[in-house]
Amino acid sequence: MTPGSLATPSRNRKSSPASLAGTDLTIRSEKSRTRHLLRTGFLAACLLAIGDYAFAQGGHGHSHAAPNGGQIQQIGPVEGELLVKGSDVTLFLVDEQERKIDASSYAATATVLARGNQQKTVELKPAGDNKLAAKIDFPVDGKFRASLTLKKGPAEVGKARYNLDTK
Repeated sequence: MTPGSLATPSRNRKSSPASLAGTDLTIRSEKSRTRHLLRTGFLAACLLAIGDYAFAQGGHGHSHAAPNGGQIQQIGPVEGELLVKGSDVTLFLVDEQERKIDASSYAATATVLARGNQQKTVELKPAGDNKLAAKIDFPVDGKFRASLTLKKGPAEVGKARYNLDTK
């Protein structure tokens, strides 16, 4: 064997993919995979945090004031303004262009947090124009907190959470 013949096979062996599988290429691919997993995990955590923040805000934000002095939430394709005055609970329904919706075919069920952390159910019925209304016969502590489900006939339209001061 000549010195030139020994160099050729070793050069070929070093450059063959099979010989590289257990060296730098494997280390680089493991580091690359680790970086990719870290980036993906970080991105997923950020998206979850943003999603939780958006959910805590209760639907999409509203740049307009509630015309009746209540609190507005998105309930599926409908906007619902909930107003509580004394024992009267009223839900005003409008579409996304803020036009009144005839409430005669709608109903709503609200689960309300009453005094002493008791949950009470309130059924809101059509009350003319774009209103659903009910009376409550129980006290609440400070704020009126309710999870509301809106239905049109037997079909559920959507759900919303309200947290508002009583008047």
